[in-house]
Amino acid sequence: MEDEKAIVARSPTEEALANPEAQSQISGLLIDTWQQVQEAIQSMVKMTSEIEQSSAEIMEEIEKCKESVDVRSKVLEQEKENLQKAAIAVLHIFNGPEAI
Repeated sequence: MEDEKAIVARSPTEEALANPEAQSQISGLLIDTWQQVQEAIQSMVKMTSEIEQSSAEIMEEIEKCKESVDVRSKVLEQEKENLQKAAIAVLHIFNGPEAI
């Protein structure tokens, strides 16, 4: 009777741990899970590295574009000033200097 109480009092986990075959299966599952976790971590590290590299390339391209915009803006501003000067010169020619 005491043996029955001892068996009944054991939890399923305790019974599984007492069984060598169950222990082997649990160990196998843990090893498989651990390997999957390691593979997932390695994959994430690789993706993170690729993202960082892409991000750096994008930031570099943005800086180049900003520089290009600055240069183009200066050129356009210079062209605008030249056009304004030419327009004033034409007005001077047609209307005289006192018209402006």
